[in-house]
Amino acid sequence: MKKISVLFFGLLFVAFSCDDEDPVYPKVETVEITSVSASNFLVKGNILSTGDAQVLEYGFTYSTNSTPDIFQGNKVVAGNTAVTGPFEKTISLQAPGTSGGYTVFVRAFLTNQKGTVYGVVKEFTVPPLVVTSVSPLVARTGDEITINGTNFSANADENTVTFNDVTAEILETSVTQLVVKVPPGVIFPLYQESNSVYVTTGGQTVEATENFRILPTVTDFSPKTGTFGTTITITGSDFYPFETSLRIGGINASASEVTQTSVTFSVPSEVTSPNLDIELISFTDVIDVPGQFTIAVPQITSVTPISGIGGTRVTITGTGFNTGTFNFTNNTVKFGTTEATAFGTQQDEIIAYVPKGLAVGLYTVSVFTGIHTVNYATKFTLTSPAITGFTPTSGIAGTYVTITGTNFGTYDNLNSVLFGSDMVELYSWDETSIIVYIPIGTPSGTVKITVNASGQSVTSTADFTIL
Repeated sequence: MKKISVLFFGLLFVAFSCDDEDPVYPKVETVEITSVSASNFLVKGNILSTGDAQVLEYGFTYSTNSTPDIFQGNKVVAGNTAVTGPFEKTISLQAPGTSGGYTVFVRAFLTNQKGTVYGVVKEFTVPPLVVTSVSPLVARTGDEITINGTNFSANADENTVTFNDVTAEILETSVTQLVVKVPPGVIFPLYQESNSVYVTTGGQTVEATENFRILPTVTDFSPKTGTFGTTITITGSDFYPFETSLRIGGINASASEVTQTSVTFSVPSEVTSPNLDIELISFTDVIDVPGQFTIAVPQITSVTPISGIGGTRVTITGTGFNTGTFNFTNNTVKFGTTEATAFGTQQDEIIAYVPKGLAVGLYTVSVFTGIHTVNYATKFTLTSPAITGFTPTSGIAGTYVTITGTNFGTYDNLNSVLFGSDMVELYSWDETSIIVYIPIGTPSGTVKITVNASGQSVTSTADFTIL
């Protein structure tokens, strides 16, 4: 029996050895990385073996991750028909960042039908992009400007030059010099540095310090009437995008958009006069805009609901309200002479809560925008809570009692329920139902139930008997 077993396993080993040949694995190595510019670098690799399976592709993978692979990072394919020997590829870098000095990790790869192999990881420090000078310092639209520096790309398409956000045409390029044409619509001050010339190469952006200047001319603005937040467009010529600001009614305003022929801004909520002068400020020059802007009187079109108790949420809709920020409103809402808590950031809607503690009656709803006060034509009716019943009608201490009614409102720490003169424990509270708990030790007897809600009080007509 032992001889048979040995013979059987011996035959298996011989069969396996004959059928399974040693596989030939591909091998690739990363040789070196050479800087070409702030946007390009040349990577060299070497295929030592293509392996015994069909090669699908080979090349380099790179990223700011220390172990780039074909699934993470960027991949540059050098070919898909591999032979042993050296290969290289120029990689155009568009990594994030405004300056050089960050590290890129690169390694060669080769993928065949069985998998992917890699060379060792090589590190490469991206060189900084530098602008040393711009010449001449005074130019017209269409003139040629020479920008000197280091690590520009010799490929014109990999450089971008902008004058105050206007892209220029690049005429000549080398790693140390760019010759560009000043594009139309750019303002060049003759003094005061504003860093108006920008060069972008390989994800890096640097600013030149030379600048040019032209004083803008204002011809008109529109519209002439509006409200808080209204967008006003000033028209003219030679406006300067980065050094333009405004004042309206003596209040500073920020330009939302500036072109060579127009400036757009919004009326700030801080203005306090209905008739507003506008000033445009370019660098240190103050230019009076002809005419005045008029803040229109707001309108209230609805108040919903038009009745309720203290604490009721009310929606006021209309036009020309003072816009707010982060859910806060710049409007003052009053019910009669009592100020209400209000929220909202829109010109056509305000959310307000009816003040608590007001007496039952009629109240004028008003909105003050900081300039105008407007009243709603229909007065708000302040009602009181009502008790329609309770169950059970008697019970011992420890009994839960459900009180039903209307206008109980929402619970806050000012609300309470009394059985006679004794305050009971609250279990739940909503608009039409209150559940209370009669505490242990409450004296027995026949009592009225009183509900205190939002500054109003109501007492039941029926009695509750504490047993």
